[in-house]
Amino acid sequence: MKIQKYMLFFIVFSTMNTILSQESLPFYQQYLISDKVLINPSYTGSTDDIVAKLTYHKQWANFDLSPNTQTAVIHANVVDRVGVGLYFFRDENGPVAAQGGNISFAYHIPLGEDEDRTENQFSFGTGFSLWSQTYNWRRIVAEDVTDPLLYGDASILLPYLQLGASFKYKGIFGGVSVTDIPLGNNTPIVNQIEPTPTWYYLNIGYDWKFAENFSIEPQILMNINTNSERQLDATFMAKYFDEDKKIAVGVSYRQDMDKNGNQALYISPLIKTDFGRLNFGFSYNLGLSDISTYGGNGFVMSIGYNIENFINGRGFRY
Repeated sequence: MKIQKYMLFFIVFSTMNTILSQESLPFYQQYLISDKVLINPSYTGSTDDIVAKLTYHKQWANFDLSPNTQTAVIHANVVDRVGVGLYFFRDENGPVAAQGGNISFAYHIPLGEDEDRTENQFSFGTGFSLWSQTYNWRRIVAEDVTDPLLYGDASILLPYLQLGASFKYKGIFGGVSVTDIPLGNNTPIVNQIEPTPTWYYLNIGYDWKFAENFSIEPQILMNINTNSERQLDATFMAKYFDEDKKIAVGVSYRQDMDKNGNQALYISPLIKTDFGRLNFGFSYNLGLSDISTYGGNGFVMSIGYNIENFINGRGFRY
């Protein structure tokens, strides 16, 4: 394929979904079907279990070497009300690959005197990430092998800080976080021109238990960055639960907004299930943007297991 075709693809890609090409931590719907700790460190160790999850996200399946992201997360309450967690990720987009890891800490304050204080709490936390980007130019077949575009910097390494707070109380939940705060030289990632933006996440929702084993959960998430880009997620889920299992089905809609206008990105049916300590999640992204006509749709899937907390068996209920 000619080098010009690849450059055109990346230009279109940046226009339709700038979060991938310039965000240091490339997370999309993982917070819906996997773990919110990926976008807000205050969720680290927010339950009494040791939480372990894997996710895989595939975009635009019709493209060769289309973008895909893998994550691995583990976190737990380790001392009194303190949570500690780790996650690792890898994101591939044609010849470009980003990978890195994060360590996060959170402190949880139970609200009220309920028996299960994990359902009513205020939390705040911080995280530190190391992010690197590498280029595999061998994936590009160029007509001119001396083209200088093929011989740029081979890799970039950047440190970032995350800050966040969250709460849940009597079914109402929400959070705010700031991610991708550069701790060193904020080396430009795209063509040595534009620095990676810092992202701000705000979410609010309500888990309304209208019957003994049923609830509905609407929520909204807005993320804004320092490049004046905004994305809005509106999600609705219906849930059934008992002592042994939980099943949630729903739909999520994502829209991108910037100074040039608005663009609907996709609508996504999703399902989440918990059977004992084992859990699964799946979301299928039906593209609404122009590029989806050619690139096709995508999906996000997760699998996890909640391990009984042998580190701090008492949890933070005291």
